[in-house]
Amino acid sequence: MASRASFLDLPHELLGEIIKYLDSNEIARCRSVCTTLNTVIDANAALLYRIELGIEGLVDGPSGGFCTSDRLKQLFERRNRWLALDWSHVLALKPHEIIPQTALPYELQGGIFLSVKNRSGQITINKTVLPTREDLDARHASHALQVKALDITADPTQDLLVMLDIYGRVNLWSLSTYSAHPHASQSVLRTEGPDNLFITALHIAHDLIALVEWAASVQVTIWNWKTGRTIIFGSGTSLPFVATGLAWLSPRVFVLSDATRGELVVFSLHNIDCISPSVSRFFSDLPPCARLQLPRVDNGWHMSHFQLETTPLLGELPRGSPFTAAPESHIVVFTMQYVTDNHRRTSSQYVGFVHSHYLRSCLNAQIEGESPSPTPWAEWGPKNVRIMPHCYPGPGFARFVHGQRVVYSRHHFLHRRHLLSVYDFNVHPRRVEAAMRAQGGVLLVQDEAELGYGPAARAGGPEAYIDVVDWPTMIPRNSQSGLQYHPFSEVVESALPYIETCRVVDGGVGRSVQFMMDEERLIEFNLSSREGPSDDVVRVYVL
Repeated sequence: MASRASFLDLPHELLGEIIKYLDSNEIARCRSVCTTLNTVIDANAALLYRIELGIEGLVDGPSGGFCTSDRLKQLFERRNRWLALDWSHVLALKPHEIIPQTALPYELQGGIFLSVKNRSGQITINKTVLPTREDLDARHASHALQVKALDITADPTQDLLVMLDIYGRVNLWSLSTYSAHPHASQSVLRTEGPDNLFITALHIAHDLIALVEWAASVQVTIWNWKTGRTIIFGSGTSLPFVATGLAWLSPRVFVLSDATRGELVVFSLHNIDCISPSVSRFFSDLPPCARLQLPRVDNGWHMSHFQLETTPLLGELPRGSPFTAAPESHIVVFTMQYVTDNHRRTSSQYVGFVHSHYLRSCLNAQIEGESPSPTPWAEWGPKNVRIMPHCYPGPGFARFVHGQRVVYSRHHFLHRRHLLSVYDFNVHPRRVEAAMRAQGGVLLVQDEAELGYGPAARAGGPEAYIDVVDWPTMIPRNSQSGLQYHPFSEVVESALPYIETCRVVDGGVGRSVQFMMDEERLIEFNLSSREGPSDDVVRVYVL
């Protein structure tokens, strides 16, 4: 009797073509099924590339003329450079063109830095196309505005600039021409807004724009910028949450920070017409998918600050990027602080981190049409979040998070030095292994205290300290640390792991050093706090 042919009897080339239909995680699991499939995958550069893209949490982009093997090498080089902060170029920019003016809006999106400046009553919007590894020249241009801007945001991949002006109008312009955007059905989404606005935040997610405003009350509006239709609106009684921040998790899913209840509230728009609805919806008619409680605080304390920050959702890949962070792999950062009801005591500042994919997983647990009960911190937080006190100068600028990385600056014990720290929340075992043997032009030291004293530093070369933080952060209950207080009613334990990489940069006494970041670079704002001639410095670190 003839033996029956099996799937594994197919030619290896055909097996490889079939496996290509799987996602990166499924392809990786196939390697452990049997020797045959492992051999097929190891011999197929396209499959290995898909696996490594999945490990990095990236979306593939245009090939740029490179074959798959070359793109795989690019991917490994990118991984090693970010893990060791091994930049290929450090370029100085003109401070007066880049540094934002106090209280005036700015934005970093897709390799373009935007800022609004007011010099002797002349208002301009300034655009700097930042250097890349392939094009090291920064290009700067400015355009006169006829009205003051309260807030701006942009999506260079859609040539879109959104500006909220002092009259409350939401203007939709082409980023390249500063005229009405050709794909917008109307150039002004809203002709007027609330009076006396003092906090605003604009957020783009593909074809949707969200605006959070604080005036006499909180107001949240989401539009489809292409059709000009209002999708959802909330203010006063129609907004059952004190929304202090908003972050997009996907083009149809977002999270709000609710300062009254101390919760992260996840919403989905998948069951709503987000293109041309016949009538707009109110937030009070939209049940959330999840309400995730933060650690409880003692009676007499309440939140005074609760903000969100995550990676912008661009319509396409930024120029020159072979790959970019997948939305499901983004990290969401929340910052918070508490004050007593009599305002006599202020808590420490806290920063928290949670994966976007965890928040998005809450969609699967929602019962359609029902509003969920709050999920206590103990049931979701300790394993899925990392909360730590802000023991170092917090980020002075927005856009300090991109993909799964967050950048901070803190003082170094060496005179005229600062520590640049990047927290990387992608702790896939392959990346942890790569971190411990990082290669390139940066020498790894064994202890953070050695930075600035190691053999590479003595020879004028770069060195870095890398640590895998997989132990929990413990914040004591109802305690005092110096002049700061911890208001929590229970010990707060959180253990989301991350990789921390540190390098020494110039800074020191009398200077403020802060960073912004995107997919391919870090921007350093090294600012002097002393009176006299300005010696501010702006540098771009290109990976």
